[in-house]
Order: sequence, then C-alpha cells, then structure tokens
Amino acid sequence: MTTVKTITRSQAIEDLRRELLKLVDEDSSLCLVAARRGLFCNGLGRWSKEELERRLPCSLHHDHEPTRDEVEQEANRWLLRLQDIRAGRLPCDIERGGRSLLCAGWDEFYESELAQYYREMCGEEVRIVPDDLGGPMPTGS
Repeated sequence: MTTVKTITRSQAIEDLRRELLKLVDEDSSLCLVAARRGLFCNGLGRWSKEELERRLPCSLHHDHEPTRDEVEQEANRWLLRLQDIRAGRLPCDIERGGRSLLCAGWDEFYESELAQYYREMCGEEVRIVPDDLGGPMPTGS
C-alpha cells in the first residue's frame, strides 16, 4: 500500500512555483506558457478572446479588430511587468490588492486542484492541507 505524502498549501505552492519558473523566460509569462502548452491552469487559454480583452487592465489600441494572438501578446506584455523571474515571482504571486488582475492567483485554487497540478508538474501524488492544519499549532497568545 502506497502512502500519500501530506504537505501544506504553502509548501505545495513553493514547489509548484519552483517548477513553473523553469518554464518561463524574459519574453514569456507563465500565463502565456500555460496557454500554449495546455498545462497548469491553462493560463490565458481559459478565456475567450472577448473575455480576455475584458479582463485586461489596459486597453488595446488597434486600428482594427485585434486577433486572439494580438490580445494574448498584449496580455503577455502586461503580465511580464508583474512577473519577476530573478525574484522567483510569477503572476500567480501578485495579490489582487486594488489591481485588476486576470485571475485571483493562487487563491483561485482549491487544495484538490493544487494537488492535481502538483502531480502534473512535480510528478508526485500528494495530499494538500491548509497551512493551519499542516503541523503543530502555535502555543501561547
């Protein structure tokens, strides 16, 4: 019988971040890579062109109706300003705090979804528990 390892949500996110950072570069945001490769949350590919345009915080200035690729490239440029590979920061790490983001980042995922992504990205089946259930509770006030 195989025992499934239990890890906290924070540990799962840290491990996922490490694997996902291997896929991005200075020209490709995680959201674009996920859409093009059909992995993780599917990034920009989750939404129709119209929905993606609506979610973008910047307006597209075109003298024609933009193609899906043009909308994705505009979103990618915006996301690259948020993503900082050297600091180990992905668009998923940016809190909503007053910004109009495409999604809610890590907060958008249930533990069961993170476990699925963990299996896909890290190659290991795990059970993910909320941080406050992962270990000894702090004592004192």
